[in-house]
Amino acid sequence: MARHPPKAPPRLALFDRLLQGDSVETDKNADRAMRELRESVRRDLEILFNTRPRHLPIDPALEELQKSILAFGLPSLQGQHVATPVQQRKFQDHLQSIIQRFEPRFRDLSVQLVQNQDWMDRVLRLQIHAMLETDSASEAVVYDTMIDPVSGGLVIKEA
Repeated sequence: MARHPPKAPPRLALFDRLLQGDSVETDKNADRAMRELRESVRRDLEILFNTRPRHLPIDPALEELQKSILAFGLPSLQGQHVATPVQQRKFQDHLQSIIQRFEPRFRDLSVQLVQNQDWMDRVLRLQIHAMLETDSASEAVVYDTMIDPVSGGLVIKEA
């Protein structure tokens, strides 16, 4: 039976490695490297959700512009209505399409609404489920997301 060489642990994105430093120890510890990668993706999602895209509409015929930095980000929630289940579902679908467009490391992405325990709670709670793909492995990840549509406050944490 042929032996396959062990796969290298996942590596952070180049920008994260430049900011944090990429030590030899991290390269040899697959669990630690994957944990750092999940945290890096969480930060990238926060950046995506806290960035506002260009206000002017982009011509749909210019498909590449839809994936460019001009379209990067989530429109401000302060001007949107997300009180009814229909509005929340529309926002959920929009959020999922934005994540799919700008987070290429995710496969089998789904964004699910989480019902609030208190009907007076204005915070919109979502769970982001995906397979995080790396060069050497894939791993299921779940991020709990809480968005306050009035203040624009946002919290993303790993579930």
